[in-house]
Amino acid sequence: METSFFSNAGRLCRLAIITVILLTSINAKLLKTPLEPFTIRSVAEVENSNQLSLFRGESNRQKKVVLRWAMSSNEQFTYTVEKSRDGQHFAPVQTRDIEKDAHGQFSWVDQFPKATNCYRLRITDASGKESYSKTLVVETFKTGDVELVGATPQVSMNDIQVDVQLKEQSYVIIHITNDKGEIVLQKKEKGKAGINQYMIDGSRNLQAGDYFLKVVVNGTDRMLVHLIKS
Repeated sequence: METSFFSNAGRLCRLAIITVILLTSINAKLLKTPLEPFTIRSVAEVENSNQLSLFRGESNRQKKVVLRWAMSSNEQFTYTVEKSRDGQHFAPVQTRDIEKDAHGQFSWVDQFPKATNCYRLRITDASGKESYSKTLVVETFKTGDVELVGATPQVSMNDIQVDVQLKEQSYVIIHITNDKGEIVLQKKEKGKAGINQYMIDGSRNLQAGDYFLKVVVNGTDRMLVHLIKS
């Protein structure tokens, strides 16, 4: 009877250990699941968008995405925020609550951000002529050491800008690879708590082709964008 008791206890112990190992293995696989790339086509920005001196996103205390932008021109423009699920097809969103501060900077809060968000601005001048900003891709995070990663991956006129909003000091690696997986541009930085802004110097000079922009924070992939430059 005693032997039976310890034998059963041993089997239960082994079963518990195996269960823990299986769960650990599953969790490890989930954590290592590669990011699905978000495809952005790099097209020529035009006229008014070239006057856009700032266009980025940040996360507020309510975990909403705040878009901020500013123009270098004193001309009067109207703005329409457009959003996309695939980076290709955009639709206007409700933007009656666009605000302008004392420094001439505009902001709009996306009350319903997803994990991956894709934005652009439709800019209309006084004559009714329309143009578009670069596409802004924003990744949001509810847990961990990163709050937000944003990038403007189109490279027709300017270098790629990447913003990383951190909860604490972290190691940030940004690199661009070609379709063969070879690194063509790379930036390594020690980011501070708060918003960190990086410019990928030379990215505007990339030849036509397929590229991947990856942002890694403390060894973990945080953003992967498939960039097509024609």
